[in-house]
Amino acid sequence: MRTTAPAFGLSFGVFFAVLAMSALAEDLQGGCTTPDALGVSRIIKIDATGGPWFGAPHGDPDLLASGEVVLTFDDGPAPNTTRPILAALATQCTKATFFMVGEMAAEYPDVVREVVEQGHTVGTHTWSHLNLARLGPDVMKEQIEAAFTAVEKSAGAKIAPFFRYPYLSDSPATVAYLKSRNIAQFAIDIDSFDWRTRNAQSVVHRVMANLAQHSRGIILLHDIHPSTAAAVPRLLAELKAKGYKIVHLQPTAPVETLAGFGPPAKVAHVRAAHLLGTVHLRTVHRARFRGRGGESPTWMIW
Repeated sequence: MRTTAPAFGLSFGVFFAVLAMSALAEDLQGGCTTPDALGVSRIIKIDATGGPWFGAPHGDPDLLASGEVVLTFDDGPAPNTTRPILAALATQCTKATFFMVGEMAAEYPDVVREVVEQGHTVGTHTWSHLNLARLGPDVMKEQIEAAFTAVEKSAGAKIAPFFRYPYLSDSPATVAYLKSRNIAQFAIDIDSFDWRTRNAQSVVHRVMANLAQHSRGIILLHDIHPSTAAAVPRLLAELKAKGYKIVHLQPTAPVETLAGFGPPAKVAHVRAAHLLGTVHLRTVHRARFRGRGGESPTWMIW
């Protein structure tokens, strides 16, 4: 009995260790059975308490190890472009974070649900893509809260307390507000400039060139452009060929939406603030990318 009991205990322990490893692998790959897929190398659970920053220049530079990237998409959803992107991600068994515009989510709730059902993380990007730094406090709050309400309603499920600023344009007031709401604030590390080039191969080349320089980072793409939808399968193939690993960001707790925030009224002064804000964006963007190998684009009005 002294010889068989330890052997039995060891095999039992090995059995459960194998089960645990299998469960972890299944969680990372989302049950994917595609051989040799890019997949997900690890999941980072994000505690949004206090509104922490992620991405340059304020985020923890050591969040990701060398060779690790996070895929993010802004401005959607849009059926004709988000769905092909979802298909490309599914083919490679990998995951991304989608920062959705509230009015887009309200218009295409079926696409929002598809993103959620396929295991991606969903955050928000304001109600109508206004430059929050140029808005008064009430309109700023309305843009943020209406988006969370609309996206959650379209998703039919709780979403992440993750937020990215349109034009990457924040202010002391917006930062303080999101901190008070325990909403994580996302910037970027690698800009695809896919809104500007509208050329799939150029998008892939720019991302890979920036990664070669920086070795890791949060990648910004937009799931509203056909050229981006065409670029994503090629980009995933390049990331895999170069040995990059995909990290999936997930919240430790969902966002708590606030009552009383429906679709904002489309008033003239809000649109005017949006248009005036774009004048300031060139300076904002140059400052953010100075010294990081990025270019200084003239932001489009969307």
